Amino acid sequence: MSSDNVIDRLTHRLFGSPLLRNDLRGALVEEIVGIALEPEWELCSGDWAACDLVHSASKLRIQVKQSAARQSWHKGECPPPKPRFSIATKTGRWEDGDQWIAERSRNAEIFVFAWHPLTGEAADHRDPDQWEFYVVPEVALPRQSSISLAGIRRLATAVAVAGLPEAVTGAVTLAS
Repeated sequence: MSSDNVIDRLTHRLFGSPLLRNDLRGALVEEIVGIALEPEWELCSGDWAACDLVHSASKLRIQVKQSAARQSWHKGECPPPKPRFSIATKTGRWEDGDQWIAERSRNAEIFVFAWHPLTGEAADHRDPDQWEFYVVPEVALPRQSSISLAGIRRLATAVAVAGLPEAVTGAVTLAS
């Protein structure tokens, strides 16, 4: 047994099925967004990170939120979902892994909301082309703790993964 063997088996167990558990799907979507926005944006999510991506020059921050119409625990057809995304103000943030900054904010200037709308057998959370992305400057978000997909759709138009760089560039202008 080698560590590579263990990692390969674990990766297959966690990500080898088309429908991912809620606690894993967020990391997958962060990677999708990170790859789409490279090299200008750097993925920084992880243990206690305040945001998910940071712009290498301006230091603007992105928070990625996601939800899916079909969940890993759904069996057969599922009822129409009513997703909500947390946009709550935080009391502070961790920087450099061990420095607490007490500052009430949402910890990001730009939010990327990812929605996986497919409910049938073709649904595959791992496929970047199956996701819809909504890019919203933090200043445009309402002052509440969560927002519905319908509320997000009133603020932004869906883009495919290939449209993320342009949508984020537009949001940077509004956020700056």
